[in-house]
Amino acid sequence: MKLNFVTTCGGPYGIEYANKSYAMLKRHLDREFDAYCITDAPEGLISEITPIQPLISGVEGWWNKLFFFSKFMPDGYILTLDVDVVIVGDLTPVIEYALKHVVEIACYSDAIHWEGSKFSSSMMLFRSGSLAHIYENFQEKYPGIKDFRGGDQVWTFPQLTDILYLDEVFPGFKRSLKFQMAQQQGAQLLLPTSLPDELKLIDFHGRPKPHELKEWAVIEEHWR
Repeated sequence: MKLNFVTTCGGPYGIEYANKSYAMLKRHLDREFDAYCITDAPEGLISEITPIQPLISGVEGWWNKLFFFSKFMPDGYILTLDVDVVIVGDLTPVIEYALKHVVEIACYSDAIHWEGSKFSSSMMLFRSGSLAHIYENFQEKYPGIKDFRGGDQVWTFPQLTDILYLDEVFPGFKRSLKFQMAQQQGAQLLLPTSLPDELKLIDFHGRPKPHELKEWAVIEEHWR
C-alpha cells in the first residue's frame, strides 16, 4: 500500500516549509513514504522531495490544493498536509487507521466549521485519482471560482459523500493554535507552555505562522 506525501509551496510559504514538513513527518511516521511538492520554484527543495510542476499556471493560494485530486498524482494513497501544520507527536496510529478504514477520504474537522463546512483540507488522505472528478470540475470552473466564499475546502465539501473524520476516532490529536490553544490578551497572543499528550498536529491557519514564532519552545523543538 504505497503512501505518497504531497505538499504544495508558494506565495507566503518559502521552500523551507516543504522541507520542514517532510522532516517532521519522517520523524513522526513509522512507515515508508515517497515525498512530493507541487511548486513552480523548486530551488532549495531537498533531494528526498520530488518537485511536481503545477498542472495549471496562475493558480493562487489554497486553490493549488485541488491539484492533489488529479489523476496525474503518483499511484497509491495520497497524504497531504498544509505546510503550516506543525507535527508534534507520533502520527503512525492515525495514518494506519486511515489507510485501513478510508472509503472516500479521511481528514479532520475544521476547527470552526468555516462557512458551514465541517470538512478541512488541511490534512487529507485518499486513493490517488479516486477523486479526479473534483479536479476536473475545478479545471472547468477556475478562475471563475477564485473568489468563492470560504475557498477550496468550502467549495470541495459538497462534492464529497463519505468523509472519515479522524478527530472523531482520535480526540484531541489535532488542535488549532488560533482557536483552540492560544489566548488573545489585547494585542498579545498567549501561547501554551506545554502540550497535551494526545496532541499530534497544530494547525496554524491564519496568523501567526510558524516562522513568526521561532522563539516559542514548541517551534524550536518541532519545526525543523
